[in-house]
Amino acid sequence: MPVQPGPNTDSGTGTNPDGWPAPPEDDDSPRGESMTDPRTDARSTFALDVDTGSYTRFRDALAQGHGVPRDEVRTEEFVNYFRQDYETPSDGLDVSIDAAVLPFRPSHRIVRVGIASAEVSDEDRRDADLVLVVDCSGSMRQAGKMETTKAALRTLVGSLRRTDRVAIVCYSSRARVALDPTPVAERESVLAAIDELEPQSSTNAAEGLALGYDLAGEMRGDDDRMTRVVLVSDGVANVGETDAGGILERMSSRARDGISLISVGVGITTYDDELLEQLADRGDGWHVYVDGQEEAERVFATGLTSSLVVAGRDAKAQVEFDPGQVAGYRLIGYENRMVSDRDFRNDAVDGGEVFAGRTTTALYEVEMRRGAGRDAFVRATVRYLDEDGEPVERRRHLADVECAAELEETSPRLRQDVVIAMLTDHLVGGPWSQWVGPDVLREEAEALPELLDGDPDVAQLVELVQRATA
Repeated sequence: MPVQPGPNTDSGTGTNPDGWPAPPEDDDSPRGESMTDPRTDARSTFALDVDTGSYTRFRDALAQGHGVPRDEVRTEEFVNYFRQDYETPSDGLDVSIDAAVLPFRPSHRIVRVGIASAEVSDEDRRDADLVLVVDCSGSMRQAGKMETTKAALRTLVGSLRRTDRVAIVCYSSRARVALDPTPVAERESVLAAIDELEPQSSTNAAEGLALGYDLAGEMRGDDDRMTRVVLVSDGVANVGETDAGGILERMSSRARDGISLISVGVGITTYDDELLEQLADRGDGWHVYVDGQEEAERVFATGLTSSLVVAGRDAKAQVEFDPGQVAGYRLIGYENRMVSDRDFRNDAVDGGEVFAGRTTTALYEVEMRRGAGRDAFVRATVRYLDEDGEPVERRRHLADVECAAELEETSPRLRQDVVIAMLTDHLVGGPWSQWVGPDVLREEAEALPELLDGDPDVAQLVELVQRATA
């Protein structure tokens, strides 16, 4: 189904040669996509984000027969859940760009900006001090939330080294220390404290986090150790400081002390997605959602321990478009991670933390002008602070002649990401819905498993697409 880049074929009626629905006749300009004209704003800047919670919450919602509110569908978190094919840098972070023609809008490109971080083996990392802040409120009785939490924490303890240390804070109406800092070598004591966690009454999340950070601060006596706070909660707060803004402001000051927060959401009912996602952002950390034992194994057996090592601090990306070749662009996702262009090199403005062995991806829809040249139409730069606090920048660029003329010619992982973007667009009734119907979405999804060697996550994605479009 070849569609050549360059001349604007995005007009007319009927059907494109590849079988995709043709755009409406009046489609000479973006239709409701909130496209940005690079003649007035050529740069797009955002803090990096490695969260995945939005995708697993969507998966759990389908399993439980619930819907997910549109404002909880974050495309970047859907994409971040899946493997990518970026080259792993030897140190810090690096950036890559690839692109393809959008088959349903041939004058448009889907541009993928990928950031990958260097890997660090578990043997090479420093010892870790973890403070587990566990929601022990009454709402944790529902839907097996507490049992899911305990199973996840047992898995975590099993993945830690004997020289790591764990402390536990349990909060309900008030917060208390359920386990003083204890070496993982004393595994039975740690597991016994986890077994004793039980739901109680109200939820004082602010006091629980404050006590957790205080305890983490007391454990930070040795610069050769890493200190992290891990919050496990459904996000509900109903006593003490209950306003999300107030809780978030407290956590921002704590993050400046160099103690990252990892927020783990549990439970599809009575769940505060916004609070938990924003806590991780303000706490320079990572937000995940655990919807069962398999995800607990994935997150706590390998994902969390690799996330103890930060590969790049205050990481930001800036993508610049050539106004001579680009008529408009839009970033798909990252709505609450935008940064002012002028603050890209202002290291006093908080960016995101990217952990070792991770990838994060940004997708852009780009409308090309007629007769785009061979020069680069897009440039991407990643900026971060290394372990010595020194700024590092790495950049790449891409010309239109380097874009794949059709999806079949591009990277299977880019095709995967296009399907994910189509799915999130479908879930929120986005601008692609006028061209990409449920049948097209299912067909594109069903082509992925063969291309990706039976990747089980992709196979599950196909099932979820089928259920979401039924």
